[in-house]
Amino acid sequence: MFDFNKLGDMTKMASQAKKLQAKQEEFQQKQLKELKDISLKLDKVISLLEK
Repeated sequence: MFDFNKLGDMTKMASQAKKLQAKQEEFQQKQLKELKDISLKLDKVISLLEK
């Protein structure tokens, strides 16, 4: 049977997991933006070198 005494703990763990996931997604978005910036800069360098 389901133990309702553990429901509070499970809710707390779920909340913490949700917060952690949000932080990870934010970090990944930041990394993606930085990688796009680097890619654009490298494209400019290549373009200049080709001239």
